[in-house]
Amino acid sequence: MSMILDTRAVSPTERTEYWAAGIAEHYFPMRVESFGSATFDARLAGGAVGPLLVRSISGPPHRVARTRGMIASADPESILLYLVRRGCCIVEQDGRSCELRAGDLAVQDTSRPSSFEAPVGFDVMVLSFPRWVLGGRADAIAARAAERVHGGRDPVVRLAVPLFSGAEMMAEGPGLTGRDGDAVADMLLPVVLNLFRRGDDAAAASDALAARMRRYALEHLSDADLGPSRIAGAHHVSTRHVHKQFAAAGGVSAWIRQQRLESAAEELRSTDRPVSEVASRWGYRDPASFARAFRRAWGQSPGQMRAAG
Repeated sequence: MSMILDTRAVSPTERTEYWAAGIAEHYFPMRVESFGSATFDARLAGGAVGPLLVRSISGPPHRVARTRGMIASADPESILLYLVRRGCCIVEQDGRSCELRAGDLAVQDTSRPSSFEAPVGFDVMVLSFPRWVLGGRADAIAARAAERVHGGRDPVVRLAVPLFSGAEMMAEGPGLTGRDGDAVADMLLPVVLNLFRRGDDAAAASDALAARMRRYALEHLSDADLGPSRIAGAHHVSTRHVHKQFAAAGGVSAWIRQQRLESAAEELRSTDRPVSEVASRWGYRDPASFARAFRRAWGQSPGQMRAAG
């Protein structure tokens, strides 16, 4: 693979900003938070195998987050598969988080807010599968976001890891033709589908439905009447079924509220829109109700968050 980004190219004081700008250019926009590393020595290498992008990322302790605004500005519409090779990483999405250690796997959906945190130095390989490659299984796999696949217990993982590592070595290597790349991608696809297949077709269908419900809710956060009944009607299921699908995320109403408040906080930090307008844009008809919910969630008023930047 080719070296894409190496923070050693700039002075230590510029490296965090350099990393954030490079990630946005060569990957997609993400907010970078350094955990105080004096040198911030990080590297990104990459290549392609057919339609799949392969990335090798190593770095010091830090956190990256992908917000709704960043998704709106650039979204490759892909499922990211993480394979941790060194250190420890925490993957978060949809109100779930999992801790990954060497040999473990997890996925994230680029079309929904997420974060990736490394509390220690790390090395991780990331395979990017476009949704169109995964076809009808994309939603079901996305519904498994931020769930740990234990490298030491799953026999399919033990088989898959050498294949993924082989794809990394082949990525844009000498003599890899387009046909060869497509053939390798065709070999990897069923492995990924099996890694994230639930026990039966009914469970897979439930995963896909949950993903569609979350996507619908994210697209309608500005609607004040968004709630279990609205989601149920849009998907032709009972409200009880909606509550069941969101139970793991703390309940549908709590999940919607959290998504709204995160979006509002992002907008307050990045725009000068009046607080009342921000509240309305994210489904709150009453500014006072918005202010109370905001303070409960973030421990400060909307105005205080804006002033803090």
